[in-house]
Amino acid sequence: MQVFPIVANHFTSDGGAMFGLVPKALWSRICPANEQNLIAQRANVLLIKHPEAGWGLLDTGCGSPDAFSEKERTLNGLDDRWLLETALHEKNLTFNDIAWVVLTHAHWDHAGGLLLPDGSPAFPKAAIHLFRTEYDLATGGNPLLYKSYPARIADGLRRLQPHIRPVTEPGTEIYPGIHLESAAGHTAGQACVRVDGPELPGHPDPAPPALLFTGDNCPTQHHLRMVFQTAYDTLPLETRAWKQRWFPECARKKIPLFFSHDADTFGAWIEPDPKREFVTTRTFPS
Repeated sequence: MQVFPIVANHFTSDGGAMFGLVPKALWSRICPANEQNLIAQRANVLLIKHPEAGWGLLDTGCGSPDAFSEKERTLNGLDDRWLLETALHEKNLTFNDIAWVVLTHAHWDHAGGLLLPDGSPAFPKAAIHLFRTEYDLATGGNPLLYKSYPARIADGLRRLQPHIRPVTEPGTEIYPGIHLESAAGHTAGQACVRVDGPELPGHPDPAPPALLFTGDNCPTQHHLRMVFQTAYDTLPLETRAWKQRWFPECARKKIPLFFSHDADTFGAWIEPDPKREFVTTRTFPS
């Protein structure tokens, strides 16, 4: 199957929030912030042409800037262009051509693209796959999670319920070669997505055996170290356990990681490092 990494949105985040317990003196060396302590972010998604299931998306980004107030756009540094729509048009696709969507989790910058500014489905023909736990958290109305799952997302997912295909078992193969793996940490119901035998158009080397779309347990290439994790993680020790589970295997099998928020690259191959735990060997595109 062919995999096309695309940028759905540009936005900014607080650098301290993106690196949690790590002091600014350390993280700012590898990810400089502006005078407001903000760092550049992208909502990176994967567009997949599956030989049996048709066109699909892994995550959807933030959505149309027109769905946000001017204050919200300013607060989040959200670009005024909906790059996901542009990227699809460049491949002669419309939203109606998307047959399926997989969500790593339902935060605004991953699930916002499911909805048009008026709240209607952006992908009216798409089946939407995510873990049942994540769907329940997003739509359950827990007042402690109102910032994680704002009303627009929660209400939208409820309206999209006929399209939702909840997944209960980790490792479920949704379509041939596409597996929803447990990645609890950033959220309790987060998934990472393993894509077997991906073709990466434009990449000169033989196709890797698989790729791993990491969700926000490893949102950028700068989050490879165990304690480099976001302050938004609801289960921070689980995030580290996830890294301990997946990073050695990905390094050994030469499975690249694809990042949801890296502002400079879509993915990277990694290897162990005696001082920094894991480091990138090369990035995609190289």
